[in-house]
Amino acid sequence: MSSQASSRRTLLLIGAFAMIYIGWGTTYLVNHFLLRELPPFVIATLRFLFAGLLALGWVLASGKAQVQRSDLGGALIGGVLLIAVGQGALIYANQYLPTGMLAMLYTTLPLWSVALEWLLDRQPPLWVLCGLALASGGIVMLMGSALGMDAGVEQWFAGGLVVTATLLWAVGAWLLRQRPPFRSSWMGLSLQMLTGTLVLAIFGAWRGDWQGLALSGVSGDAWLWMAYLVVPVSLGVYPAYFWLLREVKPSLVSTFTFVNPVVALLLGFLILDERLEATALLSCLAILVGVVMIIFGRR
Repeated sequence: MSSQASSRRTLLLIGAFAMIYIGWGTTYLVNHFLLRELPPFVIATLRFLFAGLLALGWVLASGKAQVQRSDLGGALIGGVLLIAVGQGALIYANQYLPTGMLAMLYTTLPLWSVALEWLLDRQPPLWVLCGLALASGGIVMLMGSALGMDAGVEQWFAGGLVVTATLLWAVGAWLLRQRPPFRSSWMGLSLQMLTGTLVLAIFGAWRGDWQGLALSGVSGDAWLWMAYLVVPVSLGVYPAYFWLLREVKPSLVSTFTFVNPVVALLLGFLILDERLEATALLSCLAILVGVVMIIFGRR
């Protein structure tokens, strides 16, 4: 690889990581505002429906609507595990948990990514094992301190759902890396989003989220928040994320989960006036230190 090509790739990597670090860190706050007017699975369905159709329209307009047989399996994996389960769990839990705590729970993703690489590749070094233990302990402390004995079943269920969703996300990311790349990256993105849309819409109908819904009563501010989720986040961050999965190990890509909480906590503090107790802050610190140990130990 020439020095010019190497420099270009480095800049692309930095830009892609910056997009997933900041872009996904803002979604917790945006979902918080949208949930004031729309049910959770309506928000998720509309977001990925609009984004998927825009991506499909771009592919059709550019004349690159090419699909190969392996694309269908990739669309099913990404659409169900990463979009429907990963984002569906996030927005559902956003109803019951503070944005900062919710973002911290998503730091379990690197733990699962490293565990999968351990099981399917080779045993990690001691630093990674210590990081796994530290971060896991921090997660238990965080859920206990932030929820507490007064928390209802919904809060505990939401926290457990997020941790389970990160496991399935890690499995999906690993499976996508093992498969052939999509023949057209934007067509693959569209297929994954529309597959996720279908699953989210069905689940929303089962929960009754669509009953009595009047989209005409949704405020202009809510549509602007939705547009933010569709264009810069879904059509900007997701392509960057899926590209990174092909370029570096999933455990390195999953480092976005320990930068997103910083963004979410800062926005929650500045805009929503959210607070965390001292024990919860120590738990967050333990999680972040543990994840950093995992990532750099793995490298």
